[in-house]
Amino acid sequence: MIDTLIVVKSNHYGLTRDAELLAAAMRGAGVDVDIAGISDRPFIDRIRSVRHARRIIHIERVFPQWISAAETNLLVPNQERFPRRQIGRLRSIDLILAKTEEARIAFAKTGVPVEHLGFTSDDRFDATVPRDWNRFLHLAGGSTLKGTEDVLALWARHPEWPEMVLVQKQENAPASAAGNVRLVAGYADDAELARLQNECGIHLCPSRSEGWGHNLVEGLSCGALVLTTDAAPMNEHVRADHGVLVRPDRAERRHMGTNHFVGMQQLEAAIVDLIAMPLEEKLRRGALARQRYLEIDRDFQKKVAELLAPEPA
Repeated sequence: MIDTLIVVKSNHYGLTRDAELLAAAMRGAGVDVDIAGISDRPFIDRIRSVRHARRIIHIERVFPQWISAAETNLLVPNQERFPRRQIGRLRSIDLILAKTEEARIAFAKTGVPVEHLGFTSDDRFDATVPRDWNRFLHLAGGSTLKGTEDVLALWARHPEWPEMVLVQKQENAPASAAGNVRLVAGYADDAELARLQNECGIHLCPSRSEGWGHNLVEGLSCGALVLTTDAAPMNEHVRADHGVLVRPDRAERRHMGTNHFVGMQQLEAAIVDLIAMPLEEKLRRGALARQRYLEIDRDFQKKVAELLAPEPA
C-alpha cells in the first residue's frame, strides 16, 4: 500500500500545481506518494471501504468519496474557496495543513487540529533572459480574483504608460485592450510564459485573495519587482523591502477567507511611482525578491520533512 495519496480536482492551473509541488517535496523527504483525481476511486472500492493509502491529503476541499480510502485524512485548503456550507465535512479530517497564516487562523476556529505547513511555487528564474525593468506583466491565468479589470482600466486611462503583458485564460480575456497592452489569451506555452516572467521586470499582482499565490511567488523567484495587495495572504509573501504593497480600501468575506479590493487611486499612484523608480532601486529590490523566494521554498521543504515524513517501519 502506498504511504500517501494526494487527491485533487485537476484544473491545469493552481490546483494541479499544488498537488505536483507537494508531491515533489514529499518525495524529497522520502515519502512514497502519488496523485489521484477526485473521480478516480471506483464505486465498488467505496462500498467495500478499500484502503488505497496510509493517508489521503485532500487539496482545497474535502472529498467524501475518498475518506474511507485511508487510515488518516489531511486537508490542504484554500480558504477563499472553501464554502462554509462544507464545514461539516471537516469532521472527517484528522489534520489541516495551512499554506498561509491567514488559512491557519481561519481554520483554527473549526476545532480541527491545524499546523502551518507553508508552501512553495516553481522556481522560474532564468539568468539568460534580459530583463526590461520598464515592462509590466499581469498574469491572470484562469482566476477572476487578480484585479485584472482595475489594471486594464488604468492602462486604458494612460496610453503613455509602458507596455503591459496580460496573460489570461481565453474565456476570461477581454475582446480588446488598450494599445499599450499585449494580450496573450488562451494556452500559453510554458517556455514562452517563463520567458515573459523573466523578461518583464515588474509583476502586477493586485489580487483580491489567494489560496497561496503562485503568480506572486513565481514573480519573486524571477527576481522581479512584485506589486501586490497589502492584505493577507499576499503580504505574507511580498514585503515592502523588496516589493510594492498597495492598501485595499474595502473588504468582503469570501467563504472562509476575505476579498480585499485595492482602490484605483492607490493603485494608479503606486504604478506611477514604479515607472519613476530609479533602475538601481529596482535592481536592489529584485535581488531581495529572489532571496525572499529562496527563503519561502527552504522553509516549506523543511516543514514537509517535519510534518509529512514517512513513519518509521
